Amino acid sequence: MPGELESRRSFIRKGIVGTALLVAGGGVWVGTRRTRPDPAIRGPLQVLTPEEATVILAVADRLVPPRRGFPRPVEVEVPRKVDAIVAMAQPAVRHELRQLIGLFESSLAGLVLDGLPGTFSGASPEAQDRRLRDWATSRIEVRRTGFRALKKLVYAAYYASPETWPAVGYPGPPTGGGRR
Repeated sequence: MPGELESRRSFIRKGIVGTALLVAGGGVWVGTRRTRPDPAIRGPLQVLTPEEATVILAVADRLVPPRRGFPRPVEVEVPRKVDAIVAMAQPAVRHELRQLIGLFESSLAGLVLDGLPGTFSGASPEAQDRRLRDWATSRIEVRRTGFRALKKLVYAAYYASPETWPAVGYPGPPTGGGRR
């Protein structure tokens, strides 16, 4: 433009620096998003934090969709039961599971790995289903293994709950009325 002293090169350089700053700022925003604990989580918890238990509940809600005659995961206290299962594990296993939950919930990991910014627990049901599917079918073995671990923990906690037994037709464990 007439009267301007800035060269095209200087303009482009400032544009690149400005873009980098916006990306960095956005990355910091995405990377610092936090999980809001679900008030439905009942404690006390032995190993998991309320935020981690919230992630477990969100995973359980997607893996155990509403069905007639089946209680919801929150009704059978899946997060508390998963916490009890984790409490029986070795300290190193507990640490790895907590890292897995953190990675699964991470908004930055969601953006980088799945193109889905935002935490898992704060995402829409469709985005949660997509993230679960992406982890289950990932080319990265650690993600597939992590998905299977979360799925097994949720299913073990849910289906071991006596409240679910009538829905699947399980009469319960045998009573001690037999011969010795």
